[in-house]
Amino acid sequence: MHFNFVASDKFDLSVLNSVESFVDHFPDFQTVWLTDEDELKLLLELMNIDEFVGHELKNTEYSKYWDLSNFKLPELDNQQFDNFYDSWVKRSSRENNMDEYGNLIFLQGLSSKWNKLKYRLIIKEGN
Repeated sequence: MHFNFVASDKFDLSVLNSVESFVDHFPDFQTVWLTDEDELKLLLELMNIDEFVGHELKNTEYSKYWDLSNFKLPELDNQQFDNFYDSWVKRSSRENNMDEYGNLIFLQGLSSKWNKLKYRLIIKEGN
C-alpha cells in the first residue's frame, strides 16, 4: 500500500479528485510503501504521534487520509534518524536495505520545512 506524506498551508479535499491535482498541490509529497495500516500505526507511534483517525474518501485514486496537523513530525539529525530507522526495522520486521532506508529518509530532510506549514497529512492511494 502506498501512503503519501504531504504538507501544505492550504488543504481542500478537492485536490484529491485527480492525480494531477494532487501533484500540483503537493509537489514535494513523499510516498512510503507499507504492508498495511497496522504498519502505518507503528510508524506513527515511533514518530510519537499516537492520536490519529483515518477519514474514508469516496475517490478512485485515494481511499483514506489522516490529518496529523496537530502534531509535529520528528526533526532528526543523522544519528537520530539512524536510531529511528533501526527501531523501525526491528519493530516492523521489515528488511534492512537501501529501499527501506530511502522510504523514510524524507523525515530527516523535510520535517523541519513541513512543521512550519499549517497541514500535515497522510493520503492512502487506492483501496
